[in-house]
Amino acid sequence: MTEALKKNDFFAQFRSKDKEKLKAFFGELDARIKLKKRDKEKIIKDFEDYILYRSQKKSIVSILKLLDLTNIEKAYSKSNDWYPLDNSSKIYPVAMRGDWMSMYRLSYYLDEPVVKEVLQLALTFTMIRFPLFRTSIHKGFFWNYLDSISKHYSVREEDTIPCSKINIDKFNTQAFRVVFYKNRISCEIFHVLSDAYGGMVFLTTLVNEYLRLMGDKVSFGGYAVDIRGKVDKEELEDAFLNNYKKAKGGNLVEKKALVIDGRPSAIKPCQVLHFDLDFAKVHSLSKKYDVTINELFLAFLFQVISYSVSKKGRIQIQVPINVRKYYPTKTLRNYSLYSTICIDKNDITSLEETLKLVKSQSREKITKEETDKVAYDAVHLIKAIRFIPLCIKHPIANFIYSHYGDKSSTTVLSNLGKIEIPKEMQKRILKADFVLGSSRTNRILFSVLTVNDIVELSISKSTTNKSVENHLYNLLKEHDLVIGVHGSEDYENKK
Repeated sequence: MTEALKKNDFFAQFRSKDKEKLKAFFGELDARIKLKKRDKEKIIKDFEDYILYRSQKKSIVSILKLLDLTNIEKAYSKSNDWYPLDNSSKIYPVAMRGDWMSMYRLSYYLDEPVVKEVLQLALTFTMIRFPLFRTSIHKGFFWNYLDSISKHYSVREEDTIPCSKINIDKFNTQAFRVVFYKNRISCEIFHVLSDAYGGMVFLTTLVNEYLRLMGDKVSFGGYAVDIRGKVDKEELEDAFLNNYKKAKGGNLVEKKALVIDGRPSAIKPCQVLHFDLDFAKVHSLSKKYDVTINELFLAFLFQVISYSVSKKGRIQIQVPINVRKYYPTKTLRNYSLYSTICIDKNDITSLEETLKLVKSQSREKITKEETDKVAYDAVHLIKAIRFIPLCIKHPIANFIYSHYGDKSSTTVLSNLGKIEIPKEMQKRILKADFVLGSSRTNRILFSVLTVNDIVELSISKSTTNKSVENHLYNLLKEHDLVIGVHGSEDYENKK
């Protein structure tokens, strides 16, 4: 047993019978963790804080039954594993600029305030199951790569703007953070690590583990995996290398898109807004017009954006596509591409006519065959610059990201769809949301997910111009879809 444990007065707070059980448990924990002293002591304190909190209402015997130490040494001992970046993520580290990096945020809202001591231990356990998240980003000669790190991972109460940059140059820094605020648990992830599907699996599993440690009965399925289960090698694979079709490439570079009016804010995002929508009503309206929910939202966005661009030209909305629906895989890495739906501003008239244009393009572009073309182009673009030294890739990547990415779209609509979670978990979850971190040039970004029959449409703003959200609110209200509206303060004006 470590000197820290010998000196600790933690055991003095328990009666003799419980004290012996606890000493045996912490002795096993100490033997299993092979980290530096500082990190080991932090993990031991995670367990101490949790046990102290739970012992107010539960017996030590019942508490220790929840604390299975099987496989904990896999996460908390030295590892030599490393992972090359997947083809979809190689552009993100070299495209970083200033205080910007490609981030996204996923959140669950519980039916009661979050207990930090329980969430902290839930993260400590959850990290056992996700080796990809136990990494930091390192620079190679040609590309960045992910190298395993052995450390303590901590949660913290939210105190920064959503999707703030992570200083990945700092030694042993992971590419994600877990934060909480009142009843909300959030995970913010640098896109180099995983796409939003993989991120949602991680967060759902974390929240499920949190509920288990709170004493809830839990099960697994959908986005919630058993942290005591074996890691499937397929979860760590770069699926593009195995599954993309060698189809003829498409048109890699889109035309320049219209930009939403409004002065770009210095603080990004300067505001985050959420529209709570009734799933049954959204679904009914989409059926009425014979379109998908995503096509309905696209038409809404074309409508409201047309009022918020003063110039003539094309409004282009980028739509990320989860390639897993065409090529099933268990990978938790990046496996998404995009399609761009384009409509000239002058062609946007009534909602009905806009829906026809959106539906026609969507059915033509968001297909397996078109996705194959985008995959072909993306893989071959990476191949074309693979032997250029990393120090030279930075300006090239910045140019590609600027012209092939941001400037070719007016905005982004990313829809994760319906998130499947276990029934026991559904009872404790009020809703969830998904927020895209700001882009370089796009003024506003949109994201959607559905949990417990609440569709959450979120806006990440980089301008103080309120035109888009005001028009969107009026349109949603007109169709009786809105349950509630909430969001952050204006960070720029607050400053």
